[in-house]
Amino acid sequence: MYISNIKISNYRNLKNINIELAQTVTIIGSNNSGKSNLLKAITLPFLADEIAYVGKNLTWFDINSSTKNDYYQFLIDNKVSILTDKITLEDFKKQIPKIKIEVNVTPKKEELYYVKELGYEISEGNISYGLYYEFAPVNDLDFYKTIKSVLESEDVNSETVNDLKLNLLPIELYKYSIGVPNKGPISYDILKQFKYTSLMAERDEFSKSNEKLGSKSLVKILQAKLKDRDKIEVEKEYSRFFDTLKKITNIDTLINWQEYSELENASDFFQKINVLPNMPAMSSIFNSVRLGYEGENLSMQGLGQRNLILLMVLINSLIEKDSDAVFNILTVEEPEAHLCINNVRLVASFIKAFTDKNNCLQLFYSTHDTELIDKLKLQNIVLMSEGNAYSIRSEFNDEEINYLSKNPNLDLFKLFYAKKCILVEGLTEELFIRAYLDSKKELNDIEVISFHKGFKRIIDLWLKINIRSSNRLGIVRDYDDQPKAKEEHHSYNDNKFICVATTEKYTLEPEIVNTEGNYEVLKEKYGEKFGWNNLSKEQLSDDWRKNKSYAMLEICKDLSSGYLEKLKLPQHIQKIIDFLTTGEK
Repeated sequence: MYISNIKISNYRNLKNINIELAQTVTIIGSNNSGKSNLLKAITLPFLADEIAYVGKNLTWFDINSSTKNDYYQFLIDNKVSILTDKITLEDFKKQIPKIKIEVNVTPKKEELYYVKELGYEISEGNISYGLYYEFAPVNDLDFYKTIKSVLESEDVNSETVNDLKLNLLPIELYKYSIGVPNKGPISYDILKQFKYTSLMAERDEFSKSNEKLGSKSLVKILQAKLKDRDKIEVEKEYSRFFDTLKKITNIDTLINWQEYSELENASDFFQKINVLPNMPAMSSIFNSVRLGYEGENLSMQGLGQRNLILLMVLINSLIEKDSDAVFNILTVEEPEAHLCINNVRLVASFIKAFTDKNNCLQLFYSTHDTELIDKLKLQNIVLMSEGNAYSIRSEFNDEEINYLSKNPNLDLFKLFYAKKCILVEGLTEELFIRAYLDSKKELNDIEVISFHKGFKRIIDLWLKINIRSSNRLGIVRDYDDQPKAKEEHHSYNDNKFICVATTEKYTLEPEIVNTEGNYEVLKEKYGEKFGWNNLSKEQLSDDWRKNKSYAMLEICKDLSSGYLEKLKLPQHIQKIIDFLTTGEK
């Protein structure tokens, strides 16, 4: 079972999201793009579980800012119509900011019994299963009347609205609800079968206090694992511990004072006094438990070690087969936090092993580390930008995803989030352009990625992600005697943030050789070494192509070291670099 789709409306900076999801979801994006908000939104429909300590009711600040501004502008523009009842309650309800998160759950055949109450729609013989979380006014009419009273008593306009925002959107009239789409609220007994655990980024101090997330999570895990029979065994062990303690301390003799008493029959009284075990509540026993490492309290370990151990313990606890939950969700912010490269790789291998064998838990994690992106499972990735989310599972078909997975140099962070990035078709172009950039310190902020063929689908996704950014993308292509492909790619030049340039010749080598005085520079520098002394431009280009790897490697070494200052860039590459540095085409 897993959440196969999520829709989010008006939650923080996530105004309108509808994406498909995989069994494991890797969320990437730049800072402040909405990754943490997405992780939190995923858990809201499952609030019967309390291990993550997320408030069930949201606040005024959790409602999307753009939606709130549209609502306030509606009140300003329609104040008179509202006061004169020209706007109906139904029309007004459409303008009220509401938060809604809806998840679709895809069960396996053997899990259908557990989700039978979550079914809400039948289409083409298939049943849809899901849950929703909604944060909205309890009573729309009461809300409407409250707003009318504020508009009657206050002069609400573009200048005064900032001082009345909380009164014009009275959050105390809101309440959360959880239910099944098209059906309504769901019972706690059903919802409690679906549990979640959240590890937010603010987890560094978890092992120092039992008030911190790590210790509380550990206690709840122990409580969840303890069956009635186990509690009996704990009490027996406690009694044995107490008997041993009494024997060692000989404590009974300290309170049997009859031998010092002058009263007759004193022993009848004193002998009835004894020390009894004071069995504490199970929660008290568990609260004394701490995670350790190599025999030391975990608080003695570094931040990275504590984060690593917490992550491993929680995941292992959630994948055990005897768990009471039908379905578990684990959300983790930046599992790489404070980890050295070896431990990041350990986490990456652990996550991969976990996803390969586990079916009862769905893992969502955000990351900035390429080690934690499984390139063989790119369908797991969700890319975030400016509060928007794009699932590779939704954006590309299986054939396109397989193509991306085969690309050894794919770096999604650089590709989609670098300020300046150049896509090239092969290793030769990548080596040559990198070498030139290395020779110019002022160009060290330009990334180069070898992407072979098939730029167009990636360009379309890049545009979606960067539509409101100032990032720039340059694309260097070989002509390859394909005028139609050239025309299709050059159509992207209509966008001011993309520049596409193609060789005039068939490939890169003849383009370099035929640029200004490069032919003479290459013969002078490499004539003896490569046997180019008596070759024409065409012959030199052909020989270079045939010995591509060796010749290009040597030329690039010299270029990056500054030994080929007279060598000029081909016009199409110079055009891309000029665009990335100045924004001009």
